[in-house]
Amino acid sequence: MSREQSNPNYNIVVDVDDDEPTLEFQDFATTNAQQGRMAPGSASAPPPYQPPSGADAAGGSHSMWQAEYWAQYFNVDSRDVVQRTYLAVVPKDSFLDVYNANPDLWGTFWIPTSVIFAMFVTASLSQGITEALAGHPHEYDFTMLTFAVFTIYMYVLVVGAVVYGATKYFGSHPGLMECFSVYGYAMAVWIPVSVLCVLPFNWFRWAMVAVGFASSGFFIMRSVNQIVSRSNGSLHKAIIPLLLVAHALLVVVFKFKFFSYSVST
Repeated sequence: MSREQSNPNYNIVVDVDDDEPTLEFQDFATTNAQQGRMAPGSASAPPPYQPPSGADAAGGSHSMWQAEYWAQYFNVDSRDVVQRTYLAVVPKDSFLDVYNANPDLWGTFWIPTSVIFAMFVTASLSQGITEALAGHPHEYDFTMLTFAVFTIYMYVLVVGAVVYGATKYFGSHPGLMECFSVYGYAMAVWIPVSVLCVLPFNWFRWAMVAVGFASSGFFIMRSVNQIVSRSNGSLHKAIIPLLLVAHALLVVVFKFKFFSYSVST
């Protein structure tokens, strides 16, 4: 069918096909309401606790034998490490909340390594000063460096692995790197303690060791308790006192091996 309209200025011709299908309208409000309505009893329970993103699944599709798997754990800058170190020394806020947002192994490795050299250097310096004042020649004891390497690394790795295994067994959903980082960053306070213990006052050294024990011990207990609290069990009643005893033994070793200076005869 053709319709024509005339105008003094222009003509419009509109062709209309009579065979075109007519438009049909549908009530989508009724359809969507029926499709979106859940059947009675089909509501699911809340999902169980999941580890923080990046704590366990940070590896993605990469194998742990590939460099890309480990590279992501060093994707932090100095500002991030300083912030986490501060939270470990002055544990006012939650360390794990900050750490799990972007897990790292940078501080976990370098802080214990720095503590090893700080303890060796300051202990050697203090021993050298003590022997010089007494008129005795001083020789560096490199077995003390070996002892520091073995003691500190083993403490971080072994106790961190024990915490991971125990909390995982009781359903606390820990992250392995998370547990290692708690103990790695907990060593940070021993760097200033080592420097201050150069002063030749035994009572002052005991006081600094007590401060170091209180600061690092509280940080470890608070962080582990946060991991343990993810489960509904009473695991913390047993594991936290044991971890505190293990930490106290480490501090006693620090005091008598690195912060006690005597003149060799």
